[in-house]
This record gives sequence, C-alpha cells and structure tokens, in this order.
Amino acid sequence: MRLMSYDIVYNYEDDDNGYKEGDDIDHDIKVDIKPLYNTLACLSLQNDFANIFASKEFCDVTLVAKDGSELKAHKAILCGRSPVFAAMFRNNFQENKTNRIRIDDMDAEVIEEMLKFLYTGGDISGKFAEELFIAANKYSILDLQTMCENILINTMKVATVADILLLADRHTNEHLKTKAVKFIVNNIKTVAETEGWKKLCQTDHDLSRLVLDETERTAKRRRFSGDRYVRYSSDSISSIASYVRYSSDGSRDSNSSIESNGLPNL
Repeated sequence: MRLMSYDIVYNYEDDDNGYKEGDDIDHDIKVDIKPLYNTLACLSLQNDFANIFASKEFCDVTLVAKDGSELKAHKAILCGRSPVFAAMFRNNFQENKTNRIRIDDMDAEVIEEMLKFLYTGGDISGKFAEELFIAANKYSILDLQTMCENILINTMKVATVADILLLADRHTNEHLKTKAVKFIVNNIKTVAETEGWKKLCQTDHDLSRLVLDETERTAKRRRFSGDRYVRYSSDSISSIASYVRYSSDGSRDSNSSIESNGLPNL
C-alpha cells in the first residue's frame, strides 16, 4: 500500500470490476498532508524569527526598561504585531525621531518576554502573566492578551484572586473578571482571610460589593435548591461585610448588619 500525496485520488475498484475481497491489490490512497507541511513551515518560521531576535542583527530601535536596561528590536516586527507601536513610528512622535522607546512601567525581563512573543508567537512564562497582560492591553497585542488571560484563569489561587479581579476590572476584561468573581464566591471564607481581599475592600468598595452581592445570590440559590455544597456562617460573612463598610476616611460604618440567615444585609 502506498501513501500518496494529497492530490492523488483514492482509486478503489469494487466487485463489479472483478475485484473481490482478499485480492492482492495495490490501492492508491488519498492522504491530505497539507496540515503537516503547514505545521513544519510554521515551526521553521518561528525558529527563524527566534534566531533573528536572539542575534540582534539589523536592529533599528531600542526599548528602555524602567531600570534603564536597553533591549534591541526591529521596527518592522513591532509595527507588524502592535498597532500602538505602529502609530509611534507612523506619526511624528519622539520615538520616531530617536528610535528609542522608554517603558518606565515594565521590568527588562518582562519586556524581553513580550518581545519574544512578538517575534515568535510562542508560549510565555506563567510567572509574567500579570505583567504581560498589562503590556498586552497597553500595546494592543490581542493574542498575547488572550494567552495571559487563559493562564490567569487556569492558575487562579486563593491568595492572589483578589488581585486578578482588580486587574481584570481595571482593564475591562469581563471574561477574566467573571471567572475571578466566581472563584471568590466559591471560596469566600478562605479568600476573605487574604491580604489581597482586605486591601480590595478598602480601596474599591464597588468591586468588593459586587462580589458580596454575587455571594448572597449564590448562597440563596443553593439554599433554595437544597444544595449543601457550601454553608456560610454568620461570623464569616460578618467579617467580610465589615471590610466593605469603610467610609472614605477609613472608619467603619457602625450601621452594618447581618441578616438572620447569615448573609450580609446589603
């Protein structure tokens, strides 16, 4: 049996032409090998651009990190991958005159990780997901934003979920925000003990209240349906609600109260 290229038609003669089951026939089988070629081509292209980035040959722009570190890159790559970078060089911006881009809010290692992605589109380090999420929003790198979003969702933890919620809210990412709220609601007792949650309640009353509203709705639905997966004690909810009842000067609202069913009286 021969595996032919994708344009060779599978040619099978049936019994009407004299061939019977068991006959020793060498059939031509159509095999679509285009996907394999495409995969190999993409890997080769990715490797070539990784080499271009690593070699630093013919670089014509310098990115300056907040600590003063300098990273070399190519304008064509930056402009092709980011409309924000493209706008810098198409217009009469300072960056176009000096061929230097100051990025005072990013560390050098984060900028390098971003550049690697711009050149290759490959995987990124999970430890930079939050910083790269911010960078992706800043420079409108949509595929990097999606990759960071997926990492943040898949690695969500009790200790950091409040920070992720704030991050999602600040950058208007509703998908990530919804996932973070759901995670907090399902782990409300333990999340309420974290410093991230306490800080969130002190600095963003609207966002923390949104979580408490969803906590109340979820608890009521579970009680109504008889779901005993979670039970919220009055003490736990009271401690959470008290963090929300901060006035602008940092004092607590003495009128905060808890309903008899253990849910915050919002």
